[in-house]
Amino acid sequence: MEITPWIEGAWMTKHQGVYYLQYAAPGTEFKTYADGVFTSDNPRGPFTYAPYSPFSHKPTGFVPGAGHGGIFKDKYGNYWKVVTLMVSAASDVDRRVGIFPLYFDDDGQILADTYLGDYPQYLPRARKKTANSNLAGNNLARLMLLSYGKKVKASSQSRSLPAELAVDEDVKTYWSASTGRKGEWLEIDLGKTCRICALQVNFAEHKIFAFGRMFYHQYLIEVSPDSKNWVAVVDKTNARKDVPHDYIELTKPVEGRFVRLTNIYSPGQGKFSVRDLRVFGNGLGQQPDPVNDFEVQRNLQDQRRAVVKWEMVQGADGYIVRYGILPDKLYNNYQIYRENSIPINSLNANGDYFFTVDSFNDSGITRSTIIKKVKSTHTGDL
Repeated sequence: MEITPWIEGAWMTKHQGVYYLQYAAPGTEFKTYADGVFTSDNPRGPFTYAPYSPFSHKPTGFVPGAGHGGIFKDKYGNYWKVVTLMVSAASDVDRRVGIFPLYFDDDGQILADTYLGDYPQYLPRARKKTANSNLAGNNLARLMLLSYGKKVKASSQSRSLPAELAVDEDVKTYWSASTGRKGEWLEIDLGKTCRICALQVNFAEHKIFAFGRMFYHQYLIEVSPDSKNWVAVVDKTNARKDVPHDYIELTKPVEGRFVRLTNIYSPGQGKFSVRDLRVFGNGLGQQPDPVNDFEVQRNLQDQRRAVVKWEMVQGADGYIVRYGILPDKLYNNYQIYRENSIPINSLNANGDYFFTVDSFNDSGITRSTIIKKVKSTHTGDL
């Protein structure tokens, strides 16, 4: 059965005499929910499709999706893109609101920077000036994810909701304790001593029966070098806020191997449940080797699709495939952990593309210097 996509979320932005008419597709329940753009020198058109579309796109990561948004400028003159992020757990339209840096490059191409977009980002206190080649990932705080796929244990777990789901980098899945009582806990073994700079507790809503003024989260986070001697780094035992995605940057980084989250109060008479406990900082090791070779296989029947493959490299936890219609404008990306291939399903059929593959781990990002061009043989519409 053919699926008819939604076209929605119209928004227009004027920048240096150009009108950017934006739209969202194909639907909020899909990871590929993104914004494309047409341009004109007149607000009434005619408008021309921008061949680099989509310009706001995040099909991978902890929370995917970057469509149905709007653009605003902060007091320093920096642009930001507000978007819809996909959860689609409680229902197809279950979603979150996200925000990404947005740029107009020197040629007027618009892009929302979603490179490792759900990793910590800087909030600039001045106007940012960037070169075209540095736009993707320019706003990252360089705090890497330390918790993905690490060993984890818990005080208890509900059937079919094991503790491993709290470190899988998938917002749709979650661990749940068997109760919501004070003292339920989740513990992550980072595998080595790391520098911990920030944490994000992403709560799930499991078996919640009541909403109201008592809907808030109270918890404690501790760090230990040996899982025996603990130091509290986040104390929210007296908090009175509903914080489904609570991000805390530590005033001073701490070093440790074990991180433990302990429940004090779960809202709505629900069970203590966590989509992911995400730990950010630095693994105090070497950055991964670069990806020096890869191949791109474009689908001959449907040239909107391609598969990128490469050899695993030493020290990599994951990879980021960057691509675009020019070699110095590789603004779109797909992110993947512990695999060496990924399907790309968001190309324009009649355009040539350039690709590269970066590697990353808990200690940093290694940008590739190898760029490959893949031509289109399509002669029809986009």
